[in-house]
Amino acid sequence: MSILSGKGMYLWIISRVEKGDPEKIAQVAQDAGLTHVLIKVADRHFAYNKDPQTGKDNVPGVVDALRARGISPWGWQYIYGTNPEAEAAMAIQRVKQFNLDGFVVNAEVEFKQKGMDVPARQYMQALRAGLPNTPIAFSSYRYPTLHRPLPFEVFLEYSDINMPQVYWVQSSNPAQQLQRSVREYQALSVYRPIVPTGAAYPDGSWSPTAGQITEFLQACKDNGISGANFWEWYYARRDAGLWAAVSAFPWPATAVAEPEPTQPDPEPDPVKEETEPHVSPEVLKDWQEMQKALRKQGRPYAV
Repeated sequence: MSILSGKGMYLWIISRVEKGDPEKIAQVAQDAGLTHVLIKVADRHFAYNKDPQTGKDNVPGVVDALRARGISPWGWQYIYGTNPEAEAAMAIQRVKQFNLDGFVVNAEVEFKQKGMDVPARQYMQALRAGLPNTPIAFSSYRYPTLHRPLPFEVFLEYSDINMPQVYWVQSSNPAQQLQRSVREYQALSVYRPIVPTGAAYPDGSWSPTAGQITEFLQACKDNGISGANFWEWYYARRDAGLWAAVSAFPWPATAVAEPEPTQPDPEPDPVKEETEPHVSPEVLKDWQEMQKALRKQGRPYAV
C-alpha cells in the first residue's frame, strides 16, 4: 500500500475534457508531469461517468491509458449518507472493476448535521472491509473548526490519507491557508498524512493566479508534504496560465513510507467561515444544466 506523491488532478466529467479521448487525457497528464489522476467513478450509490444515452462507461479507457504511461489512476465518490451500505457497495464495485490504485471519499455539507457520525461509520466500515488493501483518502473542508459536527475523525479513522480542500477562494494566501489547515487537522484525535487539494477553478470574478498555484505547491513541499492535487481538470485547462503553472512545477513521484494496513487482507488573511460546499457558481450552473437533462432520462448526475 503506497501513499501518493507528486502532482495530481481531479477529473470530474470525462466527456468534457480533451473531447473525452482517453489517449489525449493521458498524454496531457504526462506532459504536465502528473503522477496521479483522481477520476469520479461514483456518486451516491450510482456509477458515474457513464454516457447517459449509450450507457458506455468512460472510466476504463482513461484508467488504461493513464496506467500505460505510468500515471496512477484513483477513483473518487461524493457521498450523502442516506444509504451508506449501498454507497459503499458501489464504491467497492467500481474500485475492483477497474483495479484502481486508490479511492477518495468526498464528504461535505450532508454530513454537517447532528447524528451523521453513524452513517459515516457505517459507510467507512463497509468500505474498508471491502477494500482492505486499497489506499483510502478522505476529502473535505480545509478547516474542521468551521464545519462541525461533520465527523472528521470517523472518516479519518478508516482512511490512510487526508486530502483537505485548501481552496483559497476570494483570497490570495494559499501558503497561509495550507498551514492553518495542517495545524487544524494535526489537532484532531485522528491524524493521517496530508495530501491537500488546491484551487484551480474560478469563483465568479475571482480566479487563482499562476503565482498562487506555484506558491501552494511550494508550500506543500516546504511543509514536508508528499504530494498535492487540484480541483479540477476542466477549469484548469480553460486557463492556460493555471495549467502551465501546474505543469512547470517540478515534483516527480518519490518513494514514500508506506502505512500499516488498516486490517489484514484476506484477498490479494482572515478567512470567512465557509457555509457552502466548494462548488463555484460557474461549476454549479454547469451541473444544474446537466442535472436537468439527465433527470429527464431518469439518471442521476450530481457533483
